[in-house]
Amino acid sequence: MKYPLYLGAVAAALGLALAGCQPAARPPTVGSSASVPGPSSSELAAIIQTAVEDRNGTVLDTPPVARLATRQMTAAYRSKRERDLAVVARSKAGFKSMGFWYTSFSTTVTVESVEVSGSEASVRFKELTEEYQASTANGPSSVPSGYSLPQTATFRASGDGWQLDSIAPTVHGGILPMSVVEG
Repeated sequence: MKYPLYLGAVAAALGLALAGCQPAARPPTVGSSASVPGPSSSELAAIIQTAVEDRNGTVLDTPPVARLATRQMTAAYRSKRERDLAVVARSKAGFKSMGFWYTSFSTTVTVESVEVSGSEASVRFKELTEEYQASTANGPSSVPSGYSLPQTATFRASGDGWQLDSIAPTVHGGILPMSVVEG
């Protein structure tokens, strides 16, 4: 009856030998997909909606205070937004010198897809905006002008959650709304 005892000893030795072949367990590295909780589509959509409304508000005669929190955007997004403000201000001044200005707008963002890869996310969405104008000749108009613009927003995970890194049109060329500065 030494045979079953012999098999048990061989199995134990084999188990110990194979255990030595396993890689050492390490904690996940910062930025790996294991350390970043995935964003919800509604969380990203809310950030996009606020960012697009902030951007569109820059064309108004009296722009509202931006509502997107600093912790919700990367330094790269903040930098581009600051550069874009100067371009929009020049366009707005030219528009006003011709006797026109925007008085209000209404924007709806519809998320079409969300892709998450580790600490980065990409959101394809469509913006539908109606803008109301006024002119020195006719006063305020009750008929809006409008546009629909497909865009992509990118996000990066950070210690503060998911931060907006960029928003760009997915179709290039053509005439863009005054608030959208490409490049």
